[in-house]
Order: sequence, then structure tokens, then C-alpha cells
Amino acid sequence: MEFSEDIWNETELRVSKHFKVTADFDFMLFVIGIQELGTGMTEYTRDEKWDIINLGKCRLLERLGYLQQSGKDREGWPEFEVIKNVRSLSPNLQKRLLKQEMVLYFNEVLEPLQQ
Repeated sequence: MEFSEDIWNETELRVSKHFKVTADFDFMLFVIGIQELGTGMTEYTRDEKWDIINLGKCRLLERLGYLQQSGKDREGWPEFEVIKNVRSLSPNLQKRLLKQEMVLYFNEVLEPLQQ
């Protein structure tokens, strides 16, 4: 799939409509993190929210081949090991890759919900 900002904007709109909020990049990472953690929408501390956003990012980087889940910590959170160094990519390229993978992720997750 060829990535474009139009496709990204379409995905943001679909997620916004689905969750009845104005979705942005971090919100979408948060939703992915919650989905992957399996805890559902509940009250989270500020630190927990950032951990969930980071988990969403890690899951996308795993799908892209940059990380691999290596287990879980004592609290049940996934732990990851580096496969390819994502820090060697420019911040703009990192964000573009994450956006592209989010589009694919939400196409997989939201499509069955709409049928």
C-alpha cells in the first residue's frame, strides 16, 4: 500500500468517528496500546498513559521488524528487544513509518467492527 497524508487523514477521521473524539497521532498509539494490553478503557495515571502510548509504538515497530517481544515483566507488560536500530532513522521517517503501519493496523481492526 502506498502511503499518503490523504490516507492518514482518512484513517484519523475513521478512528475519530469510531471513538467519538478528535483522534491524533498519540491518541491512536494509545488505542493500539490498550488493545494490545487488553485492559480496555479505564482510568489511567498520566505515567500509565505514556506507558500505553509507548506500548502502541513498540507493537507497530514490532510489526515493522524493528523490535521483537522477548517476554513480559512482573506486572504483565510486554518487553521488547531491538532487532534493527530504529534510532538510525530520522524522526520524520520514524513518524511516517509509524503512521503507515497505523493505517494498516486500523484497517485490520476497524474493518471487522464496521461489518
